[in-house]
Amino acid sequence: MKRVITLMLALAMVFGAVATSSATDFKAKGTFQMGYEWTDNANFNDSEADGKSEDDFVAAQRFRTQIDMVASENLSGVVFFEINNIWGRGDNTAGRTTGGQIGADGVNVQTRRAYIDWTVPNTALDIRMGIQGLALPGAVAGSPILDNDVAAVVASYKFNDMFSMTGFWARPYDTSKGDTTDDDITGTNKQDEMDMFGLIGGIKLDGMEFTPYAVYSAIGKDITSDKDFQSIMGAQGTATAEDNARAYWLGMGYSLDMFDPIVFSMDAIYGAVDAGDVKNAGVDDNALDRSGWTIIGKLSYKMDMVTPGVIGWYASGEDDDLDNGSERMPFIDGAFGATSFGFDGAAVGFATYDVLGTTNVGTWAAGLLLEDIKVIDSLTSQIRVVYVQGTNDADIVKEAGYFAPNSVSDDGYFLTDEDSAWEINFDHKYDIYENLALFVEMGYINLDLDEDTWNLSGNDQKYDEDAYKLGFYFQYTF
Repeated sequence: MKRVITLMLALAMVFGAVATSSATDFKAKGTFQMGYEWTDNANFNDSEADGKSEDDFVAAQRFRTQIDMVASENLSGVVFFEINNIWGRGDNTAGRTTGGQIGADGVNVQTRRAYIDWTVPNTALDIRMGIQGLALPGAVAGSPILDNDVAAVVASYKFNDMFSMTGFWARPYDTSKGDTTDDDITGTNKQDEMDMFGLIGGIKLDGMEFTPYAVYSAIGKDITSDKDFQSIMGAQGTATAEDNARAYWLGMGYSLDMFDPIVFSMDAIYGAVDAGDVKNAGVDDNALDRSGWTIIGKLSYKMDMVTPGVIGWYASGEDDDLDNGSERMPFIDGAFGATSFGFDGAAVGFATYDVLGTTNVGTWAAGLLLEDIKVIDSLTSQIRVVYVQGTNDADIVKEAGYFAPNSVSDDGYFLTDEDSAWEINFDHKYDIYENLALFVEMGYINLDLDEDTWNLSGNDQKYDEDAYKLGFYFQYTF
């Protein structure tokens, strides 16, 4: 019996040593967020004018956790989950914000990211494969072209402290059914993909940084009928392509801090879609083509208690002819964060933000900023006042009648050169503890639509009412 016990102990020691030598280190991090948000006329539409009630208040929560599985400095895996609940909604159902009703039985776990990181042996080439966050450079306020989770392979190589290069292949869309029925074989079912290939350079010099990039996309013709894809095509997004489409973007981010405390940053981007001929009778073959550009700039001056600055941008807009395609810059899924209510700059935000859009296409703007205001310990505040106006020719609405008031799509709120908006943000972050912060975000937008352009006929209260937001968000970071 002693021999058996001795043998078992020896085996346990051997297996324990093997397990230790091949052990994977698990690390978890993430956030809990609790939000209480009041908004009014977030879609600039006064519902009460139609005799309808408006749900102004929402309470919600969000849990995000990232689990890193680290085998070594050269190999690791990551999974990132998110759970959203709007209090009182969605019992025993499936959806992004369900599970907040009594019983809390909704199915709402989202897989945000799942990828592996590894280094090619004996090289400095890092590979990331799987569903991951992918963003094109955005030196001023994030990328208006692409910044979201997507299935991709990304390869990065750092040549030296001054120069690096990143290449990627991403697949945002695949409409294949995933089976082998006769319909699929004969091609009557829609089976197409959209692939993106990109190169991003990183150049760091004394006091300045350049991030040039180029992206090419091959787009299957059946993708064009996908409603989630319509934003990349032209103004007549309801048309369908006869052939496969091609798209490309050329851009560069630039930042200059050589004259610190004066800091300047800029983004310049051009993009185009060649969709070929269209199937629809009576529609010009150029209707699905799209090309446009934008330039974005920001200048700030760092001080001890505040950083004043100015921000501005210009993006090309539609001319008065739909048949020649769109003059707005194409994009995939941007996250342009110039402001925290009209655009995608909210620190937390649950119910409503980016009400003007997640990209800046078809607009120009100028604004004054007071950032990093630090008057009280543990409290940091931001003030933004921004004027936005459309760059789309008003005649495209007057003559074509394609757009309607409150034309909100993935492109954002469609503004003509006769329409404008003022936005004011007053946002705060207060550190209660080292890992617990309170965010208070206040936003106001005054939208002014041209009555003649949109033929509002005295019904403007339904389309350009002032929008308000007041939100309190608690965030525990672990």
